[in-house]
Amino acid sequence: MPDLKLFHFDIPTWGNYGDKALFPVVRDAFRVLGPGGADGGVDFTSAAALRREVDTALVERINARADAVVIGGGGLFLQDTNPNRLSGWQWKISAEALAAIEVPLIIYALGDNRFPGQPEFDELMRSHVGQVLDQSVFFGLRNTGSIETMSRFLGTEGISADDSGLGTARERFNPGLEGFNPGPGGEAAHVHPGPIRFQPCPTTIAGLLYEPLRGRRPDPREKVLAIQMLVHPRQQAAGFDAEVIHQATVDAARMLVAKEWTILSVPFHPDDAEVSRQLVAEVPEVKEITLYGSDVGFFAGFDLFASIPYVLGGRGHAQMIPFGVGSIPISLDLHAKLGYFAHDIGHPEFIVPVEPEGMAAESTTTETDGAGITGTGGNGHGEGTGDVARRAHALAQRIVDTIDQAYAHGNDLQDDLAATRQRLFDITAENHVDIRDVLRPSSGTGNSGAATGSPGAGTGRCGSEASSRADRESRTVQVPRASADIRAEEFHLAAVSEAEEISAAQSRELTKLRREHKQQLESANAQRKAHEAECENLCAVIKQKETQFERQSADLDARTAELDAQTAEKNRHADDAAGLRKQLDESDAQLRSINDRAAIAEAKVLIDKTVHGLAWRARRIKRRLRR
Repeated sequence: MPDLKLFHFDIPTWGNYGDKALFPVVRDAFRVLGPGGADGGVDFTSAAALRREVDTALVERINARADAVVIGGGGLFLQDTNPNRLSGWQWKISAEALAAIEVPLIIYALGDNRFPGQPEFDELMRSHVGQVLDQSVFFGLRNTGSIETMSRFLGTEGISADDSGLGTARERFNPGLEGFNPGPGGEAAHVHPGPIRFQPCPTTIAGLLYEPLRGRRPDPREKVLAIQMLVHPRQQAAGFDAEVIHQATVDAARMLVAKEWTILSVPFHPDDAEVSRQLVAEVPEVKEITLYGSDVGFFAGFDLFASIPYVLGGRGHAQMIPFGVGSIPISLDLHAKLGYFAHDIGHPEFIVPVEPEGMAAESTTTETDGAGITGTGGNGHGEGTGDVARRAHALAQRIVDTIDQAYAHGNDLQDDLAATRQRLFDITAENHVDIRDVLRPSSGTGNSGAATGSPGAGTGRCGSEASSRADRESRTVQVPRASADIRAEEFHLAAVSEAEEISAAQSRELTKLRREHKQQLESANAQRKAHEAECENLCAVIKQKETQFERQSADLDARTAELDAQTAEKNRHADDAAGLRKQLDESDAQLRSINDRAAIAEAKVLIDKTVHGLAWRARRIKRRLRR
C-alpha cells in the first residue's frame, strides 16, 4: 500500500526553542508510530506556517496532494498570539477555507494556553474550533486540563481521567516517598475514543522516538540543575511580581551553588535572555547555554537535557522536553498548563507555588479558573509588600526545598517518570493505530479517510471493534529516528525557518511600511481634517464677520437713510430759513421804506409844526410889538 500522505500546519521558527523542537518531533512521531509494514509508511508532502492566512490556492494543493492534514501541536488555543478575526485562535484560516478542505483533519497535541487573568474565549473561536472538531478524524489535546476546559468551552465530553491511561493523582500516591507520587507500573489502559482525546505532546516521549536518546538517562545522583525562567508581561498583568520571582530564581541558584550544585541557565526564547543575564551576572558560577537562535538545531535541547537530571522552568516545554529525555521537571506556578502537566504525570508537587510572596499584594485571590492559579486568600506579607529581598528569599527557599526533596528521591522519581513516559508512548502509539484505522479501514483499499468516511469520523470509536489490540499493534513497525534522520530534519527545519524568518522579516518590514504609510495617511487625514476644521472655523468666522458686516451695513444704511432724512430736513430748514431770510430782507426793505416814508412824513409834520410854531410865535411877537 502506498505511503499515507500528510500535510502539516506548523510554526517554523528559530526564536522559540519549544516551538522549534516541537514540530519536527510531531512529524517524527508519525514517522515512527504511523502505519508500517504492509500498510505502508507516512510521507509528509509539505507544510505551511499555521499563523499565516490559509488561502484558496493552498487548500486546492492540500486537496490534490494530501490524504489528511495534521494541525499541531502546541498551545494554539490562545487569542492574543496571532490575533485574527478569521478563526479567533492561532490557526489563521477562515470558516470558508476550512470547509473547503476535503481531506480529514488530525488535531494533534494542542493545548489550552490561556494565561492567568485573560478573558474567556469568544464565540468566534467556539464556532470555528467546533467546525474543526466536526471535520476531524482525531482531536487530541496534550493534557487532561485542556480536555476539561475545552470540553466545557465547546459543550462536548472529553475522556475521563481513568480513560487517559494515567490514573488519578490519588491512585498514584505512595507514602514511601514522603510526599512524592511515583505512579504504578504496568501496561497503559486502552484510551476509549471520544470527541476530545488525550494525546500527550510528543516531546514528552522524545527519548523513545530517537535512537541517539534510547538508553540514555541523566544520573539523579548528580547535583546538576538547568534553569529557564521568565515572568511574561501577560503574567505580570495578572499580578505576578516579576521582580520578586526573578530575584528568587537568582537567590535559589546562589543557595544551590552553596550546596555544591552545578547550575546552568538555558534560555528558550530571546525574552528569557534578560533573566539569564541577571542570573549569570549575580551568580558567577552559573554557565549559560542558549537554546534559541539560528545556530541551534531542534535536537540540541534533547541532547542537552538527556544529561541534566533536574530542571527548573517557567515554560511548558521547559517541563515537557526535559521530561521526555529523563529529567525531573520542577516548575513555578505561573500558568495553568504547568499544573496540568504535573498532574498528568502524577506529581503535582513538582509545581512550586509562587504565592503569596511572588504576587503583587492587590492581586492575591482565593479563586481560580481554567487559566488561573489557586490563591491563598491573602497577601501573606502584610506591611512588607515592598520588601523585595525578603519576599524573594522566602520564595527561593521554597524552590530550594522542592529541589532538595526531588534530589532526595531522585532514583525512585526517575524510575516512576520513566514508567509514565512509557505509558504516554503507549497512549500515543494507540492513538496512531486509531488514526490509521480511520484513514485506512482494514476492509477497504482507499487512499484516504476522505474516501472512506465523512469528516468527523474521529468523534466516534476509531478503528474496527473486531480487530484485537495485539493485531492492530502488530501492523505498526516502530523504527526510531536515527542520527541521519535528525540531521536531515534539522537541515529541512533550518532552511524552512530561515525562509520563514526572511519572509517574516519582509512581512514585518512590509507591515512597518504599511504602518508608516497608514500613519502618514492618518497624519495627512488628521492634517486635512485640521485644515478642514480650520477652514470651517475660518468660514464660520467669515460668516460671522459677514453677518456682522451685513448688520453693520444695515445699521449704516439705516443711519445713512436717517442722515439723508435729517439732511433733507436740514435742507428744508435751510430753504425755509433762506425763504424766511428773504422775507425778512423784503420785510426789512419794506420796513425801511415804510420807516423812510414815515420819517419824511414825521419830518414834514415836524417842520410843519415848527413852521406853524414859528409862525405863531412870530405873530405873537408882532402883536407885542404893535402894542
